Amino acid sequence: MSSIYLSQTEAHTALLRLSQEYSIYAPFAEYRGGRFSDTDTIVYHPIHNWNDIVWKEKSYVSPSTIITPITETLFYFNNDEIQLANVDERPFLIFARACDINALSRLDYMYLRNGNTVDYSYSRIRNNIKYVLMECTESFENCFCVSMKTNCTENFSAAIRFDENGANIQINDLDIKWAFENLGRVSNYHINFVTENYEKVRTPDRVCDDPKRIRQILTNHSLWNDYQNRCIGCGRCTTGCPTCTCFSIFDVKYAENPGKGERRRQWSSCMIDGYTDMAGGHSFRKKVSERLRFRALHKVNDYRARAKEQEHMCVGCGRCDDQCPQYIKFSWIINKMTDEVERVVQEERK
Repeated sequence: MSSIYLSQTEAHTALLRLSQEYSIYAPFAEYRGGRFSDTDTIVYHPIHNWNDIVWKEKSYVSPSTIITPITETLFYFNNDEIQLANVDERPFLIFARACDINALSRLDYMYLRNGNTVDYSYSRIRNNIKYVLMECTESFENCFCVSMKTNCTENFSAAIRFDENGANIQINDLDIKWAFENLGRVSNYHINFVTENYEKVRTPDRVCDDPKRIRQILTNHSLWNDYQNRCIGCGRCTTGCPTCTCFSIFDVKYAENPGKGERRRQWSSCMIDGYTDMAGGHSFRKKVSERLRFRALHKVNDYRARAKEQEHMCVGCGRCDDQCPQYIKFSWIINKMTDEVERVVQEERK
């Protein structure tokens, strides 16, 4: 493990070297696509210039848009013949923050271990990923990664602390060290992690160790009624979430030959009306409050119980709070859930 300090020019040279072997992605400013007037959207985008990397702000979307694209073709069909879609075979080098890197283990479970089959499309991309950890020198607004224990990670090939003149880089992976040869000067930089957020949450498992009991207490609780008229079910909270995996499958038939076309997978959301529609007209969670309850329980109770993991699905990145047009704070919802579980459990013990 070694650390160096690079000027912006030197960092750009290293980036160009790495781009010979890697597809490099980092937060990028999409001009005037932001939530409010005259603001940019920070998205993940292929990077070819060092100065294009946005490091002072939290990205609007997570790196999951690279691993599980918003829309992707799974395969092409021609009557009875099927041809798998091509994917970028080059390895990915992704600039990401600790919470987003930790989110990868949640995606791994959902796509690789959640059932009897492995998601072929996901696995082909997953095996070609390296991370450059972007250090958070302080917590962003709405983050609660410390509460979710996702503020730290060891899963990175290099760590970086940006400043106005360049960057300190800690190199852990010998496979990329060559790109920094004869560049920069030796430094004593070592990655630091955020240790405190402005937002703090308690998850229900801190007051009750039985996930089934937590679900029983909260499923029909009146606290969800507060959101029936406030939440509009737009699904924006899920578009930025690094661990959401809901999608829809549909076939696109080519007009010149109805037997020929492609099967696509596209992001969807458990928050959107109609997502649970089934054949025969059956549907579940018709109320928006029920959909919000389902999402909240999944993120901080049900996933952990099903996966038999110590980690929750939510990584505390706070993007759901950043993007909600109704200013609903998911961190507050978690705390309300925990408060109610604690109250019921304490009453039962009397």
